[in-house]
Amino acid sequence: MALKLRGTTYWLDVMINGQRIRESLKTSDKKQAQELHDIRRGELWRARVLKERPKKSWNDATARWLLERGHKRSIQDDRDKIRMLTGLTGMMLADIDRDTIESVLPADIKPATRNRYRALIRAILRAAEREWDWLDRAPAVRTEKEAARRVAFLTREQAETLLAQLPDKYRSPVRFALLTGLRKSNVFGLHWDNVNLDAGMVIVHADEAKAGERILVPLNSQAKALLQSLPEPHSGFVFGDIERISPSVWERVCKAAGVPWLRFHDLRHTWASWHAMAGTPMNVLQELGGWATPQMLRKYAHLSPEHLAQAAERVGL
Repeated sequence: MALKLRGTTYWLDVMINGQRIRESLKTSDKKQAQELHDIRRGELWRARVLKERPKKSWNDATARWLLERGHKRSIQDDRDKIRMLTGLTGMMLADIDRDTIESVLPADIKPATRNRYRALIRAILRAAEREWDWLDRAPAVRTEKEAARRVAFLTREQAETLLAQLPDKYRSPVRFALLTGLRKSNVFGLHWDNVNLDAGMVIVHADEAKAGERILVPLNSQAKALLQSLPEPHSGFVFGDIERISPSVWERVCKAAGVPWLRFHDLRHTWASWHAMAGTPMNVLQELGGWATPQMLRKYAHLSPEHLAQAAERVGL
């Protein structure tokens, strides 16, 4: 049998031109595995029997990337970036070089953001070279030096202005992010099955959490009231089947709100900063936010200097 299940992952196992080839298909979904198997078997046959390298386009590569990497928690971010890279649409992979990559990066974005686009393009082209045998060699992709970034957070007045500028369908999920500190994927992917309104708790399962461990997120009174106000029935996704806010919409809203520097992830920074300024101990904040180590909260410590002042008073003449 050419398609085999090993543990929870399907593998391709075929004989081509007298040689046995075994490769992980990197999925536990049988339908998806069969589709990947058929694609890969055809490629291997053409390469090893006909001695030809397939002529593939950027569109082919991104479609396969999204199919194979569909398990990634950040896959929606990849989709959003690919959607913005319109300059590569339809291009043959062999025609994409470093100059081409630089020319298609979205304008008016910061070096750190450009580097995230470069990283995705580099990863897709390397997969085309090293995993799929579609390229002889992927082009080298340079990165820019990134400026040291301070913790960016909103004042409460800025937060209210931002909410007022948002399209109606995004107002509740963005307010919920500010009230809970949940990441964008956890907000838009939140399912009613993970919400316990009686206990005032949201569960982020380990496979949905960045640190890979389950997070119990207590709801304050405002967050609980927000969820209670959502229309019945309370089933499916909490905020409905709306798509995650696109980079272009987010950029337009932030400019209108007077905070053009704001990223969606800065809502999490805002929530943590407000906690620090309100005196929440760092060990408690770590547990609330699901950070893996205390070191990850050092950037918020300067916002809560009270414990340092109290310690300084312990020594005197």
